[in-house]
Amino acid sequence: MTTEQRLDRVETEFATIRQLLISAATYAESANRRIDELGTKQDRTQIMLDELGAKQDRSQIMLDELGAKQDRSQIMLNELGIKQDCTQSQLDQLGMQVDQLSSRVDEFIFHTQRLFNKAGGEIEETKARTERLEAIMLKLDRNYEEQKSQFQEYQLTTNAALERIDRVLDYLLRQSGN
Repeated sequence: MTTEQRLDRVETEFATIRQLLISAATYAESANRRIDELGTKQDRTQIMLDELGAKQDRSQIMLDELGAKQDRSQIMLNELGIKQDCTQSQLDQLGMQVDQLSSRVDEFIFHTQRLFNKAGGEIEETKARTERLEAIMLKLDRNYEEQKSQFQEYQLTTNAALERIDRVLDYLLRQSGN
């Protein structure tokens, strides 16, 4: 091989090496740009993750507050249930008293009729007792109507309280949905 051929061969190899170096430099620049882009994307992702963490913390606080409100509502509902049970118990007792009184009145009427049949001479006394009985019945009717009115008033108050609780629960559910 001649010197000229060797020089051509060396120049060709240098040209090849030069092309490889240019290609490697281009690749390195491209890789550096890609690394810079990935760093920027990673920074944006970290910012988004931080914002998401803050939002999650706020959501947890809101959920805790909602849980506390639900607990308070449940306590109020339990208290209302106790009051309703107490009212029902009082109504049951009142019903038993009315039944007992009615039974006594029935007994009284029975005895009055028996006495009337037995003692025709005691009609005036029986009339007086009957008038007293009617007065008692009127008083009982007034008492019953008054208690019935009080119960209806209590029922309206209870229904209004239940509606307020229902609105509070609706509000809380809407707040938790938001």
